[in-house]
Amino acid sequence: MSSVGKDFLQEDINDICTLHLGYKNGIEGHINVNWMHPFKEHRLVIIGTKGSFCFEDSNKNKQLLFYEKDFDKFNNGFSLKNKVPKKINFSKELPLKIELNYFLKVINGETVKKIGFNTTLQIVSALVIFILINYLSFSDYLRWDLSTTKKFSVSDETKSYINEQLDKNVIITMAFLKSSKVRKQLKLLLEEYARLSEGKITFNHFDPVIDKGKALEITNRYEKEIDQNSLFIEIDGRAKRLTETELLDDQGRFFTGEDAITSAMLAVTEDKPKTVYLIAGKGRIKEVNNRSADKELLNLSQKNFFDLKELTLGNITKIPDDADSLILINPETDFTLSEVGIITKYWEDQRGSLVLLLNPSTEMPNFYPFLRSLGIKVDNKYRVLFSETTGIGGAQKIYEVQSKLLSENPITANDGGKITTFAGQTCPISVAENNEMLLNKGIVATPLMIADSKFWGDLEHTESYPKQSEQDMLPSENPIYVAAMVEKGGLDDDGTNINSSRLVVIANSTLLDPIPTRLNIEFVMNSINWTLDRQERIGINSTNLNNYKINMSAEKYQTLFYLIVCILPASAFLFGVAMWSARRS
Repeated sequence: MSSVGKDFLQEDINDICTLHLGYKNGIEGHINVNWMHPFKEHRLVIIGTKGSFCFEDSNKNKQLLFYEKDFDKFNNGFSLKNKVPKKINFSKELPLKIELNYFLKVINGETVKKIGFNTTLQIVSALVIFILINYLSFSDYLRWDLSTTKKFSVSDETKSYINEQLDKNVIITMAFLKSSKVRKQLKLLLEEYARLSEGKITFNHFDPVIDKGKALEITNRYEKEIDQNSLFIEIDGRAKRLTETELLDDQGRFFTGEDAITSAMLAVTEDKPKTVYLIAGKGRIKEVNNRSADKELLNLSQKNFFDLKELTLGNITKIPDDADSLILINPETDFTLSEVGIITKYWEDQRGSLVLLLNPSTEMPNFYPFLRSLGIKVDNKYRVLFSETTGIGGAQKIYEVQSKLLSENPITANDGGKITTFAGQTCPISVAENNEMLLNKGIVATPLMIADSKFWGDLEHTESYPKQSEQDMLPSENPIYVAAMVEKGGLDDDGTNINSSRLVVIANSTLLDPIPTRLNIEFVMNSINWTLDRQERIGINSTNLNNYKINMSAEKYQTLFYLIVCILPASAFLFGVAMWSARRS
């Protein structure tokens, strides 16, 4: 032990004193007492290998804080990161007060039950274990989401983005009314974002009607009105606002909060928004009740933060440089050879990305050779039809295909094994998997969906409800694929190359027709995200907002009531009496 002191006000009375304490086990302590310091504080700091505890006794709030240790390396040196401390809860009652109250009880003749040594040891051990468990659970705790739709969890894709790619601080402000049907789920989701980020994400929430001052502050800060329910995501001074409707599907049945939030974070950090061109002038997009595939695509662009523009190939000689992806829906006419040349050059020279929703009824002798050169053969000679439909007049067929999503690819991996339905005409496509000639060119073709085995090819595809004939047959290729992907120059030992050209072919044009299934929408959006090189967005699915309840008969409800209210408490009481009796005897 060593000490040093200094007197200033009165001789031989130290106003400042510093003590250094060293112990054999390597622990060192420092005590600094300063009577002349302008700020009066009683601060205790315990520094360990993994962090530090700090307790300020003179503060009326008396907070016990834990600072996790972490360092930044720079110029062969280190600097301590300033992380948000974790608050450790403890009893604020003064120990001296407890001791004095006990003393007063004794001198006033009150009976104080003596506790034996073993009992005391058990109590102390239980308290120590309880404190350790609570501390460990606070610092590194495990959570289980037991909901059927995992609505309180985030996807592995979002976790990977937050932990590995997010390198900036994010401020998320949630201004939602307590009456909002998504408020609770959204709050829990954002708390999970903040927990996973380890300090990178700061989350605040308030009710804009109750806290009008906070609402005015946020409105002035972001220069955007709070329409009762608004979510603001800010990174480096740039912000995106999400409304409640943008966190739901257009029917209000599915919560798409994680999808929208992660997309907004990506959009804020991107240097420029992604641009997707819809190829126009090639066909007619069906519209029913003011709903159509292009309007559904526009809705997806708004929720996923990419710009959707129209492009007429006949008016250009080159695909625009800002084109991050092209989309073709329901072509009713073939491309000209000049247009095919433009697309081919875009694919080979400009990091081409395309999503094609083909019309099986359309002959495309100019364009299909381009697809065959990439390992995709569209067999529009046949139509894949449902084979188990009966109605008036006997057995009939409908243009509807049930398909299974495959898992050995980045687009449908998270939904592998799920079944979806393609309405309208769908034709089979052949995929040249592991083709040596294509592999030598850096081209890899991979199937995405496979038709169920109960479907076949039909030659009379012009009929509304064609009857089965002897000429109907399956194509020689087996299995029957209805969607595939192609990547050129993107697969190597180091993973995916962002400069690769990417193509998704879907042998059906009605995938987004009214009213599309949730799985079909997510499949199309995952395909677009893959072509936009947004791998971290693929696999973030929506969750159902419907509440599930158990319907019970009056008899079962009565049985459950007696079990919980009567039988279980009575059993616990009788067990306690039996144990008491056994100990007395």
